Amino acid sequence: MFVSAQGDTAVAKIIEERVKDTVGREAGLAVAGRVFLVAGIVALLASIVFMIVRGEFSWLAWGSACMVSCAVLFLIFNALAEIIVLLKRLCGLPVHAVISGTREGRIFLCSECGSMTWADSVKCCRCGAAFEAGEPAMTDQAATGVHAEM
Repeated sequence: MFVSAQGDTAVAKIIEERVKDTVGREAGLAVAGRVFLVAGIVALLASIVFMIVRGEFSWLAWGSACMVSCAVLFLIFNALAEIIVLLKRLCGLPVHAVISGTREGRIFLCSECGSMTWADSVKCCRCGAAFEAGEPAMTDQAATGVHAEM
């Protein structure tokens, strides 16, 4: 029984709500990949300690091999997680994960030589051209939304 601030007693009800779980096996694969990466780093550091204590360089070879194999497993598990996300999106299922290579951003280029620069630069560090004061101008591609392939 629930007693309100006014002293009334009320009976609470159980309410059922339906929810969709949008995080599946791909999250577990990504976590497993990170665990392998951490294990590889720990193995490499432990092999360095054993190499120093024992004076044998074979420990460094074993630690390096563990690090490389764990880094490969990290890449494989993350790739599998991303494949699952892509398949879910292809099937129209809701997924709240970022797919690599799909983020957009802005870069600033010199109009004379094409080198990258900062938005508030006074002159180009490559060709020495002086920039106009004010906001950077947008290219035709940026204005229309068409992006060049890199």
